[in-house]
Amino acid sequence: MCTNNIISESAVKEISKLGRVDFNSPLSLCTTFKTGGNADILIEPFSEDALSLILPVITGEGIPFNIIGGGSNLLISDRGLRGAVIRISGLDNSFKPEGEYIYAGAALSKERFISESISAGFGGVEFMAGIPGSMGGGIYMNAGTFMGCFVDMLKKIRGVDYTGAVFEVDACADISGYRKMNLPKNTVITGGIFSLPKSDNPAETAKRVDDIIKDRWSKHPMEYPSAGSVFKNPEGHSSWKLINDSGLKGFKIGGAMVSEKHTNFIINTGSASSSDIYNLIGHVQETVFKNTGVTLETEIKILGEF
Repeated sequence: MCTNNIISESAVKEISKLGRVDFNSPLSLCTTFKTGGNADILIEPFSEDALSLILPVITGEGIPFNIIGGGSNLLISDRGLRGAVIRISGLDNSFKPEGEYIYAGAALSKERFISESISAGFGGVEFMAGIPGSMGGGIYMNAGTFMGCFVDMLKKIRGVDYTGAVFEVDACADISGYRKMNLPKNTVITGGIFSLPKSDNPAETAKRVDDIIKDRWSKHPMEYPSAGSVFKNPEGHSSWKLINDSGLKGFKIGGAMVSEKHTNFIINTGSASSSDIYNLIGHVQETVFKNTGVTLETEIKILGEF
C-alpha cells in the first residue's frame, strides 16, 4: 500500500477500519460527467459514526480534503484532487418513516426517496422527479424545479462537523436560498428529516411522477453524461433562453457540447475532458455577457486546478 508520503501509515490503518481507502483513484467514476483526474486518496466511510472518527484523523494529519456525494452536480479537474477526497455516497442510504416524518440518509438516491415515499403513502415528491443525485446533494443545493425545492419539505438537517461532532439544525427559509443552503462552515451533511403530505391516491402520485420523468427525457439530454443544469437562472431571466438566443445551441469544444435539447445542459458526447467542459462553460459565459450584459453564475461545483 502506497501512501505517497501524504498520510501516515498509522492513519491509513485507523481509517481502513472505518471505511474503504483507495490511492490514486479515478474520480471520473465518481461524477455524472464521467470526467476528472485521480484523487491522491479516496475515502468512503462505512457510516456516520465512521465519518465522525475519520474527519479528526484527516484534519489531525494536516491533509487537505474535499467532500463529494453522488457527483451529479460536480466538475473535477483533469489534474485530479490533491490530498484526500471523502466520498459519502456509500454512507447512510436509509429511508425511515416515523409518523408524519421521514428520515432520509444523505446517500439515498432521490429516485428511491420518491418511490419509497409513494409506497409509504406520502405525496409532494413530484418536484424532484427526474432530478439525479442523492438526498445529501439535494439538501446541500436546496435542489428543485419550478414546482418546489427541498426546503419546502425539509424540517431538520443532520450532519458532522470537522471535529467529528454530530449536529442537527432546523431547516427553514432563513437558512435557504436559490440553489444553496447556508449551513455552518466545515460540516458534512449526513441526512435530513422531511415532512410530506399524505397522498389520497398513491397510484395517481406515481403516475404524475412517471409523466414528469417522461417529459424530462423528452426535453433534457438524459441519454448523455451531464451534470444537469449548468447555470443558475439570473433574476428575471432563464439561462437556457439566454444561451439559446446567443446562438450557442450545439456549440462544441472538444467532446463537450451545449445540448441541442436544452441549452442549459452541457453534455459529454463521449470523449470530453473536464477541460473541454470548463472551457465551454467559460465560452458560454463570455458570449452571453457580450450579447446581453447578463452574467451567468454556475450552479455546478467546480473542484481542482484548471
